[in-house]
Amino acid sequence: MTFVNAKMKTHALSTAILLFGVSACGQTTVRPLSRSLDASIARPSRILLQTFAVSEAQVNEYQGILRQQPSNNNAMERRREIGKRAAEALAVELVNRLRALSFTVERVSHETLVTDNDLLVEGQFLSVDQGDPLRRLVFGFGSGVSRVETRMQVYYGIQRRPLLDFTTHADSGKMPGAAATMPAGAAIEGGLTAAVVAGTAITTGVKAYPSDVSWMAESGAEQAVYYLSQFFARHGWIHPAQAKEARIAN
Repeated sequence: MTFVNAKMKTHALSTAILLFGVSACGQTTVRPLSRSLDASIARPSRILLQTFAVSEAQVNEYQGILRQQPSNNNAMERRREIGKRAAEALAVELVNRLRALSFTVERVSHETLVTDNDLLVEGQFLSVDQGDPLRRLVFGFGSGVSRVETRMQVYYGIQRRPLLDFTTHADSGKMPGAAATMPAGAAIEGGLTAAVVAGTAITTGVKAYPSDVSWMAESGAEQAVYYLSQFFARHGWIHPAQAKEARIAN
């Protein structure tokens, strides 16, 4: 194969990798654990959101060749920062989407006093895993998957009456990788091996996407608010047309 053809195929692969990074939509789901059946709860005057707890022990940092050289050599501090970014992305998305339902929403600390007509939303990250982007790009089908999982609790009033308890799961999906989508014989003719894919991924900026987990945290927040909106509509707090169907885990 000529140099021009090889260059064209590599360029096509670069484009495919970028499109993969942008469009690889994973599956984000909600798994209900418990729900209050009390139908007499008044619409809350405020929704108070605590930043979700996340421990570096729940964070898995990608260590492969696509990673940029970290400026901080302390692995624990890096994991803590990854978790902090995910928690912030989740909180911002929750606030914006809950406000879009016409609620007064405030981000609060654990020391904030809750009044009798407040709805309190708190939670924890169960997993923040960057996975392996090279394996996702080359092999796909769930290989090297990244994921973010949370558990969320909703309480009402000063007595902290439990209303909802559920988890969210967001991952990078199971799309085919570059090896499965390359034209037949391309690897032989052009030498488009995993090493070339890795080099192409680096030059096209895939290494700039360690914040995969932030995107998945936002996706989890979206499904969480969909699930909350159904509960809100059932209690008459919002118009039924404002409620959206959450994707419930099988």
